[in-house]
Amino acid sequence: MKTTALGKIIVFSVAIITVLQSIEAVGSEIVPPSAQGDVVVAKPAMRRVRLTGYTRARYVMDIVSEEAGRCAKVTADVGDQIGKNGLFAVLDTIFIDLALKKNRVDQARLTNMIAFHAKEVGRFEKLVERETAAQSRLDEIQNKLDQAEFQIKTLKVQENELNERRSRHHIKVPQGWSIIQRDVEPSEWVSVGKHLGKAGDFRTLLVPFALSPEEYRALKKIKGPIELLLPGEGQNTISLKASVARISPAFDPETRKINVELAVTDTLSENRGGLRAELTLEMPDPSGAVLIPAAAVAERYEEFWLTRANGEKIRVLFLGDGPDNTYRVRASKLNPGDKFRVKP
Repeated sequence: MKTTALGKIIVFSVAIITVLQSIEAVGSEIVPPSAQGDVVVAKPAMRRVRLTGYTRARYVMDIVSEEAGRCAKVTADVGDQIGKNGLFAVLDTIFIDLALKKNRVDQARLTNMIAFHAKEVGRFEKLVERETAAQSRLDEIQNKLDQAEFQIKTLKVQENELNERRSRHHIKVPQGWSIIQRDVEPSEWVSVGKHLGKAGDFRTLLVPFALSPEEYRALKKIKGPIELLLPGEGQNTISLKASVARISPAFDPETRKINVELAVTDTLSENRGGLRAELTLEMPDPSGAVLIPAAAVAERYEEFWLTRANGEKIRVLFLGDGPDNTYRVRASKLNPGDKFRVKP
């Protein structure tokens, strides 16, 4: 009986030792959860995409003549900015002035005729009352008065039309716009619809870009002003603020690009087209790499390891240094937002 009891005690002791050894082995593989404050989060590794565009005028218009005539003078040349009066060219107004003079003479004649007929109407009304004149004669004179009044109204409308046509002999461009192209000279005959030049509004510059859907999403994520860099020719690079001016709703199936125009809100020393502007966009690394603080990456025998918050260790591929004391790493089961422990 004593031998049996002693054997049971020995077996029980061996079992306890085995359980303790297994617990110790498991504890050596699974690291206990980390303390508060020593857990870091993986962030997506970003790459910088630099796009280039060239400035141009915000608006461009063709200068076209609405009237025919000989060009009397041109007040602006290529590169000139239009002043407050907006005048670009003047056509000879001699014939339109003569037409206006004739119109005013006709109006004066009709005014005199209306006064005469009005007196006649008044006189015949009295005669008709005394039955010394026929009613038909009064109606005839009244009709002449009415017709004269209609004619003078027509002449006033014609006068307004002539004045409007005369004003269009002064070919104008919006104030502040600059002349891009000039196709008319003084003494040259100008026909209706003739192209006289081209003007543009360079007070606000546009920079067009063709963006892929991924680049377009990255642009929309920018909060606040968009930064554009203008590399100077032998000078320092200029940083400018811009905003989205226009986004084309169309999609080009050949290039698979979205056309976006940025408006430069800052003023340059010389606003003109053709200035090279660079737009830098932060986009996720297509390789799937993430950024991890260097303190969370352990190196053993030229291999790199991360420890998850639950204690699981994963092997990662080291891709290089990142910003702010971080490493760029990649692994098949490593995603942005995963939590890892800082190495002790």
